[in-house]
Amino acid sequence: MKKTIQDFPFSERTQTAIRLALEEDIGPGDITTGLLVSQKSRAKAAIWTRSSGLFCGEALVREVFRQLDPQIKLVLHVREGALCRRNTRLMTLTGSAAAILKGERVALNLLARLMGIAALTHDFVSRVKGFAVLILDTRKTTPLWRETEKYAVRMGGGKNHRMGLYDALFVKENHRALGSLQPLKRYRGRFEIEVRNLSELRGALALEPGVILFDNFTPDLLRKAVKLARKKHPQVILEASGGITLENVAHYAAMGVDWISVGALTHSAKPADLSLLIE
Repeated sequence: MKKTIQDFPFSERTQTAIRLALEEDIGPGDITTGLLVSQKSRAKAAIWTRSSGLFCGEALVREVFRQLDPQIKLVLHVREGALCRRNTRLMTLTGSAAAILKGERVALNLLARLMGIAALTHDFVSRVKGFAVLILDTRKTTPLWRETEKYAVRMGGGKNHRMGLYDALFVKENHRALGSLQPLKRYRGRFEIEVRNLSELRGALALEPGVILFDNFTPDLLRKAVKLARKKHPQVILEASGGITLENVAHYAAMGVDWISVGALTHSAKPADLSLLIE
C-alpha cells in the first residue's frame, strides 16, 4: 500500500521543518540541475552507508522526497532499527532525476543525524546490559528537531525523558536559586528534583519526590547517596547524570540508580557517513 501524508509518523511541525529545510537548500531553484538535467529525466539512485551503525530515519527520507515529487518510489533494503555494516545499501529511489538531486542533501543530512543518535544510544544501552537501569535522553536537542532526535534515541534502545517544559515538573538548580521549594508540598502529581550534594538530597527527600536526579556525582558519592535515598524513600526513582561516558557508564549503573540520562546522545552523536549515488 502506498504511503500518504496521513501515514507520516511525526507531527506537522516536523513536516514543516522538512519543507523549510528544502527551501533553505533549494531556494528559488537548483541552478546546476536546472541547467544540466531535463525535467523529464528519470533516474535510479541508492543511498549507502559508509560506516557501520543502526538504520533510523526512513520516514524522514520518504517525506523529503514526497514533498518534492510524490511519484518517487522508495524501496527499503534494511529495516528500521536494524544494525548495519559499512558499505550497506540502505534504500533505492526511482523517479524524477531532478527531484532526487534536489532532495539528496537534506535527506542525507537528516538520515545521518538520526542514525548517529540511534547508534550512540545503542552503544550506551549495550554497555549497561545486566544492570536494571534505563538510558535516557535530555532536552539537549537541535531546536525544532527534538521529536525526531528523541525518536532516534528510542530506536537505539533508550528511553525518552520529558519532551519539554510542559510535560513534567522538574526542579533544577536555577529554580532553587530563584525561590522556595515549599510549594512542592502541595503538588499532587509526580515531580523530579535535581540535587548536587548530600545536603540537597536530604532536603529533597523530605519533599517526597517521585524522581531524584544526582547531578555530577562521583561514583563513590553516588553510592552513598543511593543508599541514603533507598533507606529514606524506597520507592523513589533515582537518576544519575553529568560526566557519564561510554567508558564509565557501566560503573555508574553499578551504583544502583534506576535511570542514567546522557545529553551526549543528542548533542554529541557522530553522524553516519552516507552517500547517494545515481546508478
